Amino acid sequence: MIPLLIKAGYRCFVPDLMGFGLSDTPEDESAYSLQKHVSLMSGLIQQLGLRDMIVVGQDWGGPISLRYAIEHKDNVRALVILNTFIERFPVNDKERTELGIITGPLPPGFSFLFKGGAFSSFLIKYLDFFRKFVWMKWRTGNSSRLLGSGFRRPVDPSAMENYLIIHDKPAKRAGLVTFPKMIPNRKDHPNAAYVDEIRRELEQWDIPVQVIWSDGDMAWKADEGARIAQTVPDGQFHLVHHAGHFLQEDAGKEVAEQMIRFLRSRKIYFPIEYAHNIRPGSHLE
Repeated sequence: MIPLLIKAGYRCFVPDLMGFGLSDTPEDESAYSLQKHVSLMSGLIQQLGLRDMIVVGQDWGGPISLRYAIEHKDNVRALVILNTFIERFPVNDKERTELGIITGPLPPGFSFLFKGGAFSSFLIKYLDFFRKFVWMKWRTGNSSRLLGSGFRRPVDPSAMENYLIIHDKPAKRAGLVTFPKMIPNRKDHPNAAYVDEIRRELEQWDIPVQVIWSDGDMAWKADEGARIAQTVPDGQFHLVHHAGHFLQEDAGKEVAEQMIRFLRSRKIYFPIEYAHNIRPGSHLE
């Protein structure tokens, strides 16, 4: 994706969240919260002096980047939303229908395995079960509609090394452990109101929004992406076929081309300028 976007004239800033990539990985789960992630990202953007941004978010990068966007509207030119959520999850289908919630309820098995306190921490941190589940059959592509589906297409082994090395030891997995627990799947969840505000703000914010979704994500269905695009004043929806949860890996070229086409249609261009205070490998501490 990034080479195509750069060639089209867009500068790309792709930071690692705390607990991921080259950023610090505190071992204590209490060091992580959704608000902390947003605060760190907002602070880094301010420190680097980034301006007139096109904000792109996938999975947890969705609510993290969108919280930044709704809190800094004067610094955002457009939004690109990939396989994520903009409000809390419902308890069940009945609540989803009654309240008009976009995202469907979490599968019971997911909540039991990954949101269950010390038990889930053990599964993810010491047995590495979460990654094994999500990345099932990455070498061949996973066609299952029920299990895994992180990747629908085969992943280049050299690219997969970048995924594997991030959390190769239990001491590095606290950030991975906390994300499922942060999912607001009931009204009284600590993150529910914080995430629900995203949808309310997007419904009233007249800014170009492109929603790009895959058809093979076990977590989020295609109709959810289409509804997000319909919810905002200036939304456009594109469905990527034969792609899984990590659609930027399964179909990076298509995603980048769609972004470029959308941004040009809204006449959003940027001259490439490199600020002196930005260094390669910027990360969060």
